[in-house]
Amino acid sequence: MFFRILLFLLIISASACAPKKEEIGMYDLKRVLERFAQNRIQTGIVSDSAKPAPSDQVLFEEACDVYRLSIPQAKEMLKKENKALFESIYGNE
Repeated sequence: MFFRILLFLLIISASACAPKKEEIGMYDLKRVLERFAQNRIQTGIVSDSAKPAPSDQVLFEEACDVYRLSIPQAKEMLKKENKALFESIYGNE
């Protein structure tokens, strides 16, 4: 049992240190946007009046980090593929 836990921890730590993807495809952007949407809905459901909900920008960038995507590349791809959503998240950058 100890070795299983140790192996699990090693796998987790190795994946946390993995480099970010160099090429971002439409599938990657789709996964990020799905996670972004889920987190956006969840923060609305479990919102706490004492603690403000994270901004859309924070949620989008957190989703990029989870999937190990370069945030600047993901932003550029989002801007190219869905300008309206990009502007709602980042404004007129």
